[in-house]
Amino acid sequence: MSDPSQLRVGPTAHGAVSTVMGAHGVIGQQEFAALDNTSVCQLAVGRIAVGGPAIGLLASLPTRSSSGTIARPTKEAGNIHVGVNRSPRRIDRDDSLSGEPLERYLERTLRQATVLVLPNRTTSFRISKRVIDVVGAFILLLVTCPIMLVLAALIRLDSDGPAMFRQSRVTRGGRTFRFYKFRTMYVDARERFPDLYNYDFSDGDFDSAYYKLADDPRNTRVGRWLRRTTLDELPNLFNVLKGDLSLVGPRPELPELVRYYQPEYLACLFTKAGLTGLAQVAGRSLLTVRERLTLDTRYVANQTLLLDLRILARTVLVILTGRGAF
Repeated sequence: MSDPSQLRVGPTAHGAVSTVMGAHGVIGQQEFAALDNTSVCQLAVGRIAVGGPAIGLLASLPTRSSSGTIARPTKEAGNIHVGVNRSPRRIDRDDSLSGEPLERYLERTLRQATVLVLPNRTTSFRISKRVIDVVGAFILLLVTCPIMLVLAALIRLDSDGPAMFRQSRVTRGGRTFRFYKFRTMYVDARERFPDLYNYDFSDGDFDSAYYKLADDPRNTRVGRWLRRTTLDELPNLFNVLKGDLSLVGPRPELPELVRYYQPEYLACLFTKAGLTGLAQVAGRSLLTVRERLTLDTRYVANQTLLLDLRILARTVLVILTGRGAF
């Protein structure tokens, strides 16, 4: 069996897909044929291990140098935001997909994957993870509630609009939920900067784009500070208590962007989305979309309770240093 830490999911130079065994098993085309009408999502999230590879090994990316500083992506440097479409509209894209329910789209697209890694589905892991989520989120909310009240007042004083930002995001099994965070952008950002909300682009542009740019013009003065300190994500703790998020997992995606995932990357939806994760401690906003999805898929294939605890500990260091936060 191959080392699970060497998980590679994504296109090769020849357009094929290279894979190795995940720590919790995989399903491929032979299994899809035997599933008949059984839901792939339900199989993958249905009810093995402890420890696992070091985070440094899991977080290694072939596109990144092991030494040196990674420059922040900016518009001035030629980097593109995930919402920007630099290419003409693809004539081969099926426009009917925009009206297809997300869960139905996922079931159809998952069966196109060469192989899908499976998450940790043991009952002990599921229960222990939920206990840590509830206890951790409750304690953090008690500690940070006074801070959040002050932050809400600062946001309201700095710019027009509500202090809280709500948005639809995707979590385990393709379920959408209401996502909470502090508002960091102008309330009319979509009208002022419509080019940053164009979610129709070629697959190549999507993979090489960034979720955030350091010189994003939509951010308010207080919003830029909140992003640098990660304080804008404190309301995520309410989502953890509600069960929409876990403390550790892939970051929740926008429903309109999930449709641009390669089938293999949809394995990120086999586990609950998280407040932090492997991608967050390995570069955060310095990563391209493809790099983040590679790390999130790698987390799904290797998730254990000990790995979650290591990621939480690493998250504290990342927040204190501010690496990749902007």
